[in-house]
Amino acid sequence: MALRKEPFHLDQNIKPLDPTEVHQVQLASGRMMPAAAFGTFHSDWAQEHMEDATVEAIRLGWRHIDTARAYENEEVVGEAIRRSIREGYISSANDLFITGKLWNGHMSPKDVASACDVTLNALGIEQIDMYLNHWPWPNVHTPGCAGEHRNPDAVPYIHEAFMDTWGEICKLKKTGKVVDIGTSNHTEATMKLLLNDVSENERPVLNQMEMHPLFQQTELVRYFESEQIICTGYMAVGSPHRPLRDKFREHHTDLADPVIQAIAEELDVSAGRVSLNWAVQRENKSGGFVAMTTKSSRIAENLKAATEDILTEQHLLAISGDGSEQHPGIDANNRLIWGQVFLWPETNGDWRVLWNDSQVFITHEGYQQFKASWTAHNKVQIDTTFRG
Repeated sequence: MALRKEPFHLDQNIKPLDPTEVHQVQLASGRMMPAAAFGTFHSDWAQEHMEDATVEAIRLGWRHIDTARAYENEEVVGEAIRRSIREGYISSANDLFITGKLWNGHMSPKDVASACDVTLNALGIEQIDMYLNHWPWPNVHTPGCAGEHRNPDAVPYIHEAFMDTWGEICKLKKTGKVVDIGTSNHTEATMKLLLNDVSENERPVLNQMEMHPLFQQTELVRYFESEQIICTGYMAVGSPHRPLRDKFREHHTDLADPVIQAIAEELDVSAGRVSLNWAVQRENKSGGFVAMTTKSSRIAENLKAATEDILTEQHLLAISGDGSEQHPGIDANNRLIWGQVFLWPETNGDWRVLWNDSQVFITHEGYQQFKASWTAHNKVQIDTTFRG
């Protein structure tokens, strides 16, 4: 089954939005960050359009660009930034807030600094505004792999190892190569361990995580925010064009939800606009979103969600709920990114182990003890279970 592509259509007649009108959130460091980030994850289908789409986003007023080494297009984004300067949309890269990410394959302490240098050179900038550790564990997968892919060397979160990586990320901050540091896809347990072992200026100020109306993660967001960690959400409109490996029968579609559609019809906007406004307006406008599209009209509309508060308190209540029977909200715990390509053997193939903190280890030794016990038990199970 081929992945359905979004139409590519740029329209220079669409007028830019004023970047100063885009809502910003204040980081624990005191710096301000645009709540709306233009995503550059290509979903396999949009890579050929990424440069033009990114230039168009900058032309239309986006000033936060979300990048990652794993997206395999940092050079393309870098050229889009240079084109935007040449065409007069920005005066320099300093007009942008750029988020970069350390990929899993570069989490070995000896690789962190060089990985950051590669990102800086590819983007053509001297400093990254926000540098995130992309995933909590160093498990890599082949780019564009199918959902059945498994890395035999994959391991769970081992805090001892992660702190070695985090220490190198903190060094990047000290040298000025990055300004602020954060995490992506961290859970409550992994974040508690991290915060317990860092000084004040080594704390993450942001966690990027999956968030959309049908997967709200409200309690986790509130935990992070209680620690002065801003939360921004990827898959903010349910990412209908995500790779096939991340599509499952159990998934629901945010844009087709009756509540979202009813609000969209009432306000005469798209369902996507409702979802993005919810992302900005929820939890007292404390977070933000990452969104990507290749159509000028949608690029502009998505950014408008961070400039105009169109949802009323009743709309927000209908989407988020308040824990009562009268207002249950629409959260369906509908996680779209299962992360199954990162699974290690001891999960028994259960992707939920990636997220439920049931296999989080403090030390390498602790994990090895668990692994030995699991291996012995698994052998007994295989040897003794009837498989008729």
